[in-house]
Amino acid sequence: MAWTFSLNVTNDTDRDLELVELQLHWGYWNTNGEENKGPQSIKAGETIQAVGVKSAFGPNGYEFSCSWKDNNKDQEGKMLEPYGVVSLYVNVPYNNPNEAACRANGYFEVNEWKGITHDGHNFVRDIRISNKMDRIRKKEVPNSLYTDWSKIDTLKVVENVETIDLNQYIPSGVHFEKNAIFKTSTFKISKKLWDGVNDLEFDSLYLKKREVNDYFSVEVTCLRADATKIETVNRRGKIKVKDERFISTTSKRVVEKVNTIETALKFTEKASVSEEKIVKASVEQELQTELRAKFNILNSVTKEQQQTERKSIDREFEAPSDKDMDVVPWIFSKMILLYRTDKNNVTTLIGASEWDYAILNRTHEYDVMDNAKKKVTTGGEC
Repeated sequence: MAWTFSLNVTNDTDRDLELVELQLHWGYWNTNGEENKGPQSIKAGETIQAVGVKSAFGPNGYEFSCSWKDNNKDQEGKMLEPYGVVSLYVNVPYNNPNEAACRANGYFEVNEWKGITHDGHNFVRDIRISNKMDRIRKKEVPNSLYTDWSKIDTLKVVENVETIDLNQYIPSGVHFEKNAIFKTSTFKISKKLWDGVNDLEFDSLYLKKREVNDYFSVEVTCLRADATKIETVNRRGKIKVKDERFISTTSKRVVEKVNTIETALKFTEKASVSEEKIVKASVEQELQTELRAKFNILNSVTKEQQQTERKSIDREFEAPSDKDMDVVPWIFSKMILLYRTDKNNVTTLIGASEWDYAILNRTHEYDVMDNAKKKVTTGGEC
């Protein structure tokens, strides 16, 4: 009995897929069970058996390849930007391991491809071919302050947080929601370094050049009250606390479903030294060097360095004679945000990480859940 392979294809794009290459190294074309019927073109929205083969003269195996591209000519005959190419290669030999690959480039995505096992002779596979831009346009964007660049863009610019008095930003009332208070100027990533950006949507330099206007990054300083460490001091009572700066060596995720900045900029990847990737690796390293120079928080900090650089002041607070008092730790954090502006001038957050930078303790005369309105001016600067 002959060995067989067939591939059913669903074309989820808005263009017909035309056959552009086919090679039969061993076996017979057998699409839809018709001998010598080769691979077929696939109309937009259609599901068909696009290719089928069978072995030559019994159990002698088969080997073939074929490729499809989109018909990028509009109704007026004008040539449009092509989506890309989908290619298939299958080799089921008589006495060696099987191999198969289905790949797409450009705007194309191949879904549901399962490959084939190293052994076995008969296979039926199904794939869906889609345009990744359709998925990107339908993607739900997480709703937060940091995903909305228009709000971040309105913040005051402060280049170096170490040069200002952070106490002025602590409000009289207590709130536990994190608020952005100022930002640095933006760092625009030059096009020659775009290959160093790990953009999950536009994951090739080809797509970046065609769909992206800019990549840029910014550091944003935020403030929040730490609800887990609030201390209540009864009237005339005293408490000792510690204000600290330079407190964090590890980052935290800012927004779910958005890469950390380390992943978005490939900080956690080992640079490849393989011949074909060495140029790309050098681009990644150059981009990382430039960003570390702009945003000091991205530099690796050891525990020893942290102990040396950490600055702290011991504080003692005393409650009024007639009121209880809450001592609230206010946490200042630094976020590094990476944005992409596409050809439609839509700006999207694609990378974000946060580091706690400083803790300053302040007293409030009323219980925090009553949203204290009067700040007691106590303590010095850190």
